[in-house]
Amino acid sequence: MPIKEITESFTLERIVPFFQPIMDLHAGSVWRYECLARLINEQEHTFLPSQFLSLVERNNWVYALTETMMLQSAQYFRHNTMRWNINLDTQDLLNPNLMPFIRDLIAEYPHSERISVELTAHAALKHERELTQFVSLCQDCGIGVFIDNLGASSVNIGRLLRLPITGVKLSGALIQHCGQDAAVRDFVEHVCEKAHEFNVCVVAEHIEDEAALALIKTLSIRYAQGFLFSHPYPTVKPTS
Repeated sequence: MPIKEITESFTLERIVPFFQPIMDLHAGSVWRYECLARLINEQEHTFLPSQFLSLVERNNWVYALTETMMLQSAQYFRHNTMRWNINLDTQDLLNPNLMPFIRDLIAEYPHSERISVELTAHAALKHERELTQFVSLCQDCGIGVFIDNLGASSVNIGRLLRLPITGVKLSGALIQHCGQDAAVRDFVEHVCEKAHEFNVCVVAEHIEDEAALALIKTLSIRYAQGFLFSHPYPTVKPTS
């Protein structure tokens, strides 16, 4: 990793949102966007979170990064009718200042119901009590909650889907193994069945080729995200 290229000009202001569409396969159109953090250095090189998050943590900027990403994304979509998602860190879930910040953000924000946050299934597993409280507070504020990367950790699916969440995102590894392992396919079908029962949306992540797309269509999964549709871009791109 070209760490010197990052550290020499690293500031929080250089981290900006890139946008990747989540597709509605039934409608053949963009359903919502996920806002993903990217660092752009002075030479205009773009770096992934895996290349700079350690620096964010070292500077104790995790919560500050969440704030700036939410503010930038909210500003970008303020006069747009599109729904959008923002990722939260486990530390955000445990931060008592997060909900007051979100309340202030949406107080004058048009159509705040377009906003959703994403928390990993790992965080949900490790902090179930805090998750339950957080989801309830988000519901009171009118914003949605997605559980991300489902399948990478063992979770109580029934208990999770009983929460008033908007959706779950199935991990790319889970989808990949679904076509090769009957037990994995049974698990995915069970998740889809229970999600439908509780009116929770299911998103298949990391769809990168036509074979993966064909597979999720056999599972009656309506929403999908991945490079097959679009890479993340600093502006919203038209998709087919």
